[in-house]
Amino acid sequence: MTVTSPQRGANATSPGRVAAPPASRSASNLRERAREALRGLPFRKRQVSFLLGTDEFIVQERRVAMTPRHVDLLRRDLRDLGLEPLVFVLRGAGEKATSEAGVAFPDEEYAAAGAELIDPGRAGALGPIDVVHALKEPTAYESELQGPLLRIGALHLASKPPGLCRMLARRNFAAILDGGTVGNCSYLQHGGDRTPIVASMSRFAGSVSGRKLVEGLEQGGIGQGTVIVVGAGIAGMSAIEKVRPKAARLIVIEPWQPARQRVARELENLGFESFEIAASLTDQAFDDAVGIVFAHRSGAKAAEKVCSYDQIRRMRPGAAIADIAIDQGGSILHDGYSEEDDATTSREKYKALLSSDYFYYAETNMPREEPHEASEVHGDCSLPYVTALLALTAHHGGPMAAARRILEKEPWIFRSSDDLSGHGFLDCIIQDLRNGVQLALADGGLRITDPDIERDESLAAWIRDCAC
Repeated sequence: MTVTSPQRGANATSPGRVAAPPASRSASNLRERAREALRGLPFRKRQVSFLLGTDEFIVQERRVAMTPRHVDLLRRDLRDLGLEPLVFVLRGAGEKATSEAGVAFPDEEYAAAGAELIDPGRAGALGPIDVVHALKEPTAYESELQGPLLRIGALHLASKPPGLCRMLARRNFAAILDGGTVGNCSYLQHGGDRTPIVASMSRFAGSVSGRKLVEGLEQGGIGQGTVIVVGAGIAGMSAIEKVRPKAARLIVIEPWQPARQRVARELENLGFESFEIAASLTDQAFDDAVGIVFAHRSGAKAAEKVCSYDQIRRMRPGAAIADIAIDQGGSILHDGYSEEDDATTSREKYKALLSSDYFYYAETNMPREEPHEASEVHGDCSLPYVTALLALTAHHGGPMAAARRILEKEPWIFRSSDDLSGHGFLDCIIQDLRNGVQLALADGGLRITDPDIERDESLAAWIRDCAC
């Protein structure tokens, strides 16, 4: 449908202003409510151990999952609950997360927050660890940790990370949670983002991709024209705000009808006078378009190929392409595509295919462009869930027992607050965690606990091969 917005009133949202509440505000509310829900639980053990992992072994990663401020808050909250936290941080975890002024998170600040610093080579010498949190997928040292542990962080399973494969072979975990799918129930209870951890980074990714698209067009001397944004979630809306200077005509692709209605209202508030919202891409949308942002997401599954290379070739020469879905294999179907490619290989193939004729931007983690701020926001969103995992571990007597309690629930997405009758906030936190569990050990055997992964025969086979 093509929609022309009405004249904006004096009180309408100004261009560039983020309509959603800041992630830190909703995360702070979630932290407070989660702590109150956990207060008073009878604990079978008092001492809990936590390791803040580092992603330094993942190429180009500069963020850190939690800053010294978050480590301090974690220890305070756990002690407030009556627990005795042991907190470990890998050396150098925050040294690359620099701001524009060059300020990072040095080891000394983690130590001052009460953490014990360790070297990756010593990870296996630590005693049993209850909970591990890192920003991205597991790296090799995590397979050396003593378990069974609960692990939370982005997994990007479609890229078949080798560190996770080693953990599966070692079987030193009770459950592995993808932080990107944690959430939903508590969102409806307190407001904020449905999946707060991934949403915070999606907002960054959308902003960076939109900014890069504009920069690419400026470099190529290309002015305004048709700009396409595929996906109208958090990343897509964030990208839309950034591409506005180049979008004489905006086309938004969003398959879900209720979302299309929401997007129309938001675009009017952002000051777009004319825009088109459609359920799927057509050849005509690409004709002479100057830019496209792929902002759809597929969770653990490989990204849906929403267009072909032939369609891309209908765009204006020198057009800009930004693909946020590169972590899941990218969005454009072409002759060289293979399901076996990891994210880096997929990106290199796209660069070879597109870079001579178009401005192509895709990074396996776009928020790394602003690592200092992104680390602060990520930690705000993940802290309540890390605290809950440690408290549940203490309550049930260990990570394996806590995992069994979480797995008593089935993955479930609530559509409205009306569906939450009878669900207290602690119950919602446990449901949030269950929505994030993708792999678990039960009776010594591996269990794939995410239905989407189970249905992906190639991915499920890779996981089982690693476990063997």
